[in-house]
Amino acid sequence: MIAKNLLLSTGIALSAVVGVSGAAQAASFTTNLGAGSNPPKGNVFLQSIEQNGQTFTYGTNLFQVTSVDIISNTGVSAFSAGGAGADAGDNATKPSPNRDNLGTDTASDVKATQYLGNNNLNNIIDTEDNGAFDINVFFGDEGVGRSSEGFDNLFFYERGKNSKIRVQALDVDGNLIGTAFTITEDLWGDAGYSIDTLEITGAQEVGSYGVSFDQLGLDDSVNRIYGLKLTALNGTGDNAFNGPDFKVFAGTYVAGTVPEPTTILGLGSVAALALVRRRRLKKVSSL
Repeated sequence: MIAKNLLLSTGIALSAVVGVSGAAQAASFTTNLGAGSNPPKGNVFLQSIEQNGQTFTYGTNLFQVTSVDIISNTGVSAFSAGGAGADAGDNATKPSPNRDNLGTDTASDVKATQYLGNNNLNNIIDTEDNGAFDINVFFGDEGVGRSSEGFDNLFFYERGKNSKIRVQALDVDGNLIGTAFTITEDLWGDAGYSIDTLEITGAQEVGSYGVSFDQLGLDDSVNRIYGLKLTALNGTGDNAFNGPDFKVFAGTYVAGTVPEPTTILGLGSVAALALVRRRRLKKVSSL
């Protein structure tokens, strides 16, 4: 699996260098797994994310959820008293031994934080098909700064690639800002791995999708957000969200690092080298 991800990274790096602006390639990204990863039932450790030739490294410029506030959580099934519950791979390291129901109490907030607040992609929030929720997630006191050049800031994973989730930004006081953006089923890309969790009986592919400040309706005056309101609905037909099973991270890319010419030539892209040179000249002329 790690070798596969490295090959995927090389392919995406080649295509991204030709179009370094970032905007054209936003939303798709490559997931690199760390040592000890053993999907689908075991641990799946996120090491880094690559987008448009740039790397978001976990613990450096890629951040986990630090706290959760479950506003509402509804829907009843054989598995859960609420729409969303804490779930993990059958053999994965997890904060608790069993799949846990989640309510709207403090203990549920803590449990959800434990499952979202680590880099194990086999610790997730699982939602029943008829479930609905409003969940606020936060990324610490420093928040998340706007990425440069159209790079994404929020990186979502969804087990099954068959659900919607609505996203809206929160300011430093926890107030909604910008506009809501819905990740629909057709937007999920291939994250490159599958997971088999306690709630299901077989492995399912995981989808991935990146969300930018622009998609959240945040103009250039908004340089930082502190959290997200995540919503799932239990409607029917096109309004059905189908119970998203998710994990989310936040990252910030700051412009200033471009691929070295030898690296680009190694990829065989003379056009990409010319583009980078033009970008460098533009930076120098603006000083």
